[in-house]
Amino acid sequence: MEGLYVASVVPFDDAGHINDDAIRILVEKNLEEGAAGFFVAGSSGECFLLTPEERLHLYEIFSEYKNRCTLFAHVGSCGTDESIRYARAACEMGYERIAATPPIYFGYTSKEVAGYYDELAESVGHGIYYYNIPMNTKRSLDLCDPETRALFSSGSISGIKHTNLDLYEMERIRSINPVLKCFGGFENEMVAFMAMGCDGFIGSTFNFMLPHFKRIYEAFLCGRLEEARELQVRANNIMESLLGEGLFSSIKFALQEAGIEVGGMRKPFVPLDEAARVRVRSVITANLAS
Repeated sequence: MEGLYVASVVPFDDAGHINDDAIRILVEKNLEEGAAGFFVAGSSGECFLLTPEERLHLYEIFSEYKNRCTLFAHVGSCGTDESIRYARAACEMGYERIAATPPIYFGYTSKEVAGYYDELAESVGHGIYYYNIPMNTKRSLDLCDPETRALFSSGSISGIKHTNLDLYEMERIRSINPVLKCFGGFENEMVAFMAMGCDGFIGSTFNFMLPHFKRIYEAFLCGRLEEARELQVRANNIMESLLGEGLFSSIKFALQEAGIEVGGMRKPFVPLDEAARVRVRSVITANLAS
């Protein structure tokens, strides 16, 4: 397995601009904790709430670490040309891996979606990571569809970020093309993902609780399955609370509590109210205790 990748948040300063210094502090912290790399400008990075210029700037800041870890650039957008622009820029900055959600909103056919990934792959000269997050894109995979099956076996797709609780689907995707890399994207099923043979994990809560998930990862790999399961339960106690209160706002609150000035979420997200802060703080304290 490759290890654990942080699906990084994007810090903002008081004026609402990207806070470069806070990014560097957070990246250094995560690297010290054992991060294998970073997934940049994904859902945790508020991808579709950033301007094109901000998104390119975010890639640029993280590219400073290209020689110290592996970087994924998420380039998904509503249109092929814009995604190609992001992908080419990220590759020129030294990103090894390009990931993209399928294009959203218009209800594209599977042939159109396949064409989107084919053009992206052709533009950078290698396969793209399919960012499978149907809870947000509202696009589920139909693995019986011939266009979809052809896409996953064509070389245009080199792997998948599987932010989906359906582990059977991850296994069936790999059955189409066994050389595909499969990264889990729902850390509340991390033990199960590893048992099903994922190549690594990309998690948003790794921003502030990577050491806990490293303990799960290491316990599983060393065969201490009961310990891994117990640690997973504690992680899930936290995840349940974060998801209930608002995942990304809760992650940013937890980072603020740890002394990292990441600011708030872009509207229409709203910050946690005081009661939610108390609940999140309490569950984190109870379950991250050594």
